Amino acid sequence: MKVNNGFRGFLKKRPRNSRKGDFGHVFILAGSRGLTGAAALCSNAAMRSGAGLVTLGIPVSLNPIMSRKLTEVMTASLPETDKVTVSLKAEKEILKKAGSSDAVVLGPGLSQYPETQKLINGLILKINKPMLLDADALNAISKNPDALKKIKTGYVVTPHEGEMARLINKGREYIKNNRLIVAKKFSRDYNAVVVLKGAGTIVVAPNKDCYINNTGNPGMATAGSG
Repeated sequence: MKVNNGFRGFLKKRPRNSRKGDFGHVFILAGSRGLTGAAALCSNAAMRSGAGLVTLGIPVSLNPIMSRKLTEVMTASLPETDKVTVSLKAEKEILKKAGSSDAVVLGPGLSQYPETQKLINGLILKINKPMLLDADALNAISKNPDALKKIKTGYVVTPHEGEMARLINKGREYIKNNRLIVAKKFSRDYNAVVVLKGAGTIVVAPNKDCYINNTGNPGMATAGSG
């Protein structure tokens, strides 16, 4: 793997006497009936990136599935709706789990079921840890994106072009033709780190740092690669 010199400082050699608690605890809220793969991929990615501990919050009915899919990831069984999505009743437990973690991921495979979307919108404003908002978390907040301005912690949004189109109420073709402009403006307007996925994924920070990932190939244009 080639690493740009500007990033080498982030990849420090770990001491020989390291323990899992030294490398952070990530809490992930993801998954619903038919979308367990999103939760599994996200959880494995968190482990692969070097997190010491990962806990996945999922609808209670899906716990047996996720326990088989994931061997290193802890699971938290949460109250569910009759559609097997995370219920509003889970909010207290989610906030407790988020509070004991170092970073939080919201969105992959959570569904667009109205009760779950309402839960997501509330959590985004109540969680006081660095957050990554993806997929259905972005779909939820797209109905009122100005709520993002109320987030008090650092956060990252990871939309593909369709999700970005919904966030800024523009056509997908507009996003496709103005990727860098759109990413920079969104980062500036909402004080967010933006990862606009696609061919040449763009990463923009509020301090105006901007990077374009020129790796990848058309074979990555498949569900889950995001």
